[in-house]
Amino acid sequence: MEGSGLGKRAAKAAGQTVWTQGLRILLQLGNVVVLARLLDDRAYGVVGMVTAVVGVATIFQDFGLSTAAIQGRTLSHGQRSNLWWLNTIAGLVLTGIGAAISPLLATFYHEPAVAGVCAAIAPTFLMAGMVNQYRADLNRRLLVGRVLTVDLIAAALALALGALTAAWGWSYWALVVQRIVTALVPFIALPLIAGWLPRWYDRYEPMRALLGFGVQMAGTQMVSYLASNLDSILMGRLFGAGTLGLYNRAVQTLRTPLNQFRPQVTTLGLSVVAKLQDDDERTLAYLRRGQLGLGYPVFLSMGIVVAAAPAVVSVVLGDHWLRVVPYMRLVAVGEGLTTLSMVGGWIYTSRALGRAYLRYTMLSAVVRMAAIIIGAHFGALGVAYAYVASPLILWPVSLLWAGRASGLNTVPLVWNGLRILAMSGAATLAAWGLCALVSGLPAFIVCLVAVVGMSLAMALLWLVLPSVRVDMYELGRMTRMMVKR
Repeated sequence: MEGSGLGKRAAKAAGQTVWTQGLRILLQLGNVVVLARLLDDRAYGVVGMVTAVVGVATIFQDFGLSTAAIQGRTLSHGQRSNLWWLNTIAGLVLTGIGAAISPLLATFYHEPAVAGVCAAIAPTFLMAGMVNQYRADLNRRLLVGRVLTVDLIAAALALALGALTAAWGWSYWALVVQRIVTALVPFIALPLIAGWLPRWYDRYEPMRALLGFGVQMAGTQMVSYLASNLDSILMGRLFGAGTLGLYNRAVQTLRTPLNQFRPQVTTLGLSVVAKLQDDDERTLAYLRRGQLGLGYPVFLSMGIVVAAAPAVVSVVLGDHWLRVVPYMRLVAVGEGLTTLSMVGGWIYTSRALGRAYLRYTMLSAVVRMAAIIIGAHFGALGVAYAYVASPLILWPVSLLWAGRASGLNTVPLVWNGLRILAMSGAATLAAWGLCALVSGLPAFIVCLVAVVGMSLAMALLWLVLPSVRVDMYELGRMTRMMVKR
């Protein structure tokens, strides 16, 4: 009965995630389309210089404590309050540090505008720190829909104010306004929705396990963040705000909608898998379905981008951004490969394997940084190629390493991922061929042809290969459950 109840709650939460995040993705795409026509590459580059460096503060202001709160088998109100105080103090300290280093960051990039942007963004660290435990509490209770509704409202307000200020000629300050609004709305709303206030810090509450796991997770996230953002840091330092702006547009255009989908699926998956810690068979079954639910949608959507990149850029960003096309294709492949490794993170986190996760992350960081440093010697596009090479090497390693650390047989997950990659790759090639035949038509028509080509190719694979039919059956089953709930 307990397992059945958990399944129903998970299905309901998954359904809320899909519908609400679908609306938010539309808002984020609207944001990309509108602002790309109002701002230039330098505006994106200036803000990208700041966020590539100070974004690591988002890890320290949380310090892995939100994940610790979700992962724990039990969590008392006193423990939750203590975690709130720790997150808040960390956010306050980081706000001060962000303001203090703003002139140093401007000197590093040789870009004076960076100083003001960094100082303006710094207060968002305090706001995020004060709201992290409210967000974790609602996710822990599988009240995902309430969190997503707040995020949806924040995205709508950020789009409206960002577009308005960009139209007024505020340049990169329009992007700063968006970041502040996105932090401010949850800061106001989530405590009201969660319905609790923190007590004073209680040093008698058992915190050692939570803090130990949080420190391990924070170390893992910090290493991963630095490795993932070294490309933007080097791009800005070596090639300037304009080139970084182009690369940033490719990354953010694709990552923005994906980041409305992947973290929410990951949070939901973690919440469920953490409750199945004593049942390996059910855990592996859920991990497989989660991998399918992440892998196929992301790879097929990224395949459309690869197949029709010039048309996609023209429709989404405008013809004056066509220099983004080579970056766009490479980033699309890299994002798909990165998605395949996310299920490994569910295993480490749900089973409190913080040390093993940190060791794997350090290995992956070395591989990523080596690839990026080598790629930088071949120019800005070389950095983008490195963006693809490192996850191509690392995603199977992540699953096998997680299996070894947890005692789970993750080899089937590797084969599962390879099948997703192969099927999506075949469909992408078919769609690319069709797009080449109609390249002279309007960009919107070419995008539609890519979608049709991808759909027809997957339909053919479904008819020919039983394994694809099984995958599609599982995806259809998950979709029906989410819609029903």
